Amino acid sequence: MANILSIKGLVVEYPTLTGIVKAVDNVDLEIKEGEWISIVGESGSGKSTLAFSIIKLIPPPGLIRKGEIIYKDTTNLAAIKEDDMRHYRGKEIGMIFQDPMTSLDPLRTIGDQISEALLEHKMAENKEEALQKAKEILLEVGMPEDRINYYPHQLSGGQRQRAMIASSIILRPAILIADEPTTALDVIVQDKIMSLLEELRKEYKMTIILITHDIALASTWSDRIAVMYAGEIVEVGKTDEIIEDPLHPYTQGLIKSTPDIWSNRKLEGIPGNPPDLRNPPKGCRFHPRCPYVMDKCRQDKPGKLMINGRKASCFLLEGK
Repeated sequence: MANILSIKGLVVEYPTLTGIVKAVDNVDLEIKEGEWISIVGESGSGKSTLAFSIIKLIPPPGLIRKGEIIYKDTTNLAAIKEDDMRHYRGKEIGMIFQDPMTSLDPLRTIGDQISEALLEHKMAENKEEALQKAKEILLEVGMPEDRINYYPHQLSGGQRQRAMIASSIILRPAILIADEPTTALDVIVQDKIMSLLEELRKEYKMTIILITHDIALASTWSDRIAVMYAGEIVEVGKTDEIIEDPLHPYTQGLIKSTPDIWSNRKLEGIPGNPPDLRNPPKGCRFHPRCPYVMDKCRQDKPGKLMINGRKASCFLLEGK
């Protein structure tokens, strides 16, 4: 499969009064057309900032300091102007935000909000046609068409998330970014939302980028997983390979800290806390928490190694 998105050397910074936070630091990632890739990591690892960088919606005062985000081998999204970026948001790259209650406008009906994108991108001739298409997309995501006249507070959590999905896919984007789309939903509704995303991916041949802290959720739905720690991607590979044979100690820690009802494995937490990205540790950023730390881990940064088609950054893998 061809790459639909190629991220090269991306650096995203947040200037603060007490220093510069490098939320994303020299990230390289290739995303293939039609695949489902999950970006996994603890809170503060930089995964949401990476996602927002793709559509250039980084909250101020954050900014892309350097790097490229190449869309379909033709356009560097990191370099284009805001007016040009409007063409790509929604139409080429859709996004499901983490909390639909705060992302949806409480003063406007669901129909108004879903149809707005059609009118903005001139994909409907008038408001009536746009609302009709909004009804059709609501049916596609499993909601009664009369919900078009509802306000967000009148919907359940699952219905609000479906409305967000409808709004994100109505322009048939090539890429759909889902930022923690099942936050605050119970496990039954969570499974329905994830199943819906998979159905839409197959129907529209979309690429899905899932942002999640839950490696168990990612392992159920993803083709590939990219693991982020302290602003860096430390491991990328096919889902079954990462789950069955994780290479990086951080990935191993994430898996060991996830409950597994099919085994008697004891849960193990990762000791310590993620580093302060205003002043990250020298060398490998994971070394203060790593059970296999060596002297050179405290001094030098490991390179990005390719092992049997997988990428990982750890001195333990040298020579393999």
